[in-house]
Amino acid sequence: MEETRYCLCCGENVPFNSVERFEKRELTCVYCGFVLDVQKLWGSSGVGKGYTLIAEDAQYIRKIISEALEARRFSAQVMTFENGLELVSEYSKLFSQDASINVVIIDLNMPVMDGITTARTIRAMEAQHGKAPAPIVFFSSMKADDALRAQMDLLKPASYMNKGSDPDPERLVERVEQLVGYLVEKYKKGS
Repeated sequence: MEETRYCLCCGENVPFNSVERFEKRELTCVYCGFVLDVQKLWGSSGVGKGYTLIAEDAQYIRKIISEALEARRFSAQVMTFENGLELVSEYSKLFSQDASINVVIIDLNMPVMDGITTARTIRAMEAQHGKAPAPIVFFSSMKADDALRAQMDLLKPASYMNKGSDPDPERLVERVEQLVGYLVEKYKKGS
């Protein structure tokens, strides 16, 4: 049985087309073309599964990012760490439990273990166990130069987000929510 939706123009339940563009899915009536619904592809419908891991040495930034992602519920749990070594240690534990990692956000400049070393260690663990790589977001106030782009190419799937200089934390939160939401949907596991 074909799925239908109510069309205001036709005044009845009708079959519909689905078109994806601009990170949205539009449902349109097959008869008149009226838009029946628009859904954000990265939007969360209920609580996501798996984990989001954040390594950031600045407590304030760590707090605003984790609170925003917890509120959006992209993952079942958001875990934060002060440095890359702490993140790698927890990643290893989760890995041994066969837990799903939705996305890993890593500051490039951290004490104990920097972001690139952290990402390389994560990729080595994934390769050793034949697991699909979790998306990584490098998060920094440094400008993305050619060396960083080359590292990101080696550590795919990897993205870069500049922390920005805007003093309004809401702008940072919006950018993080959009990127993480997109990555969680794109690389969804176990759904």
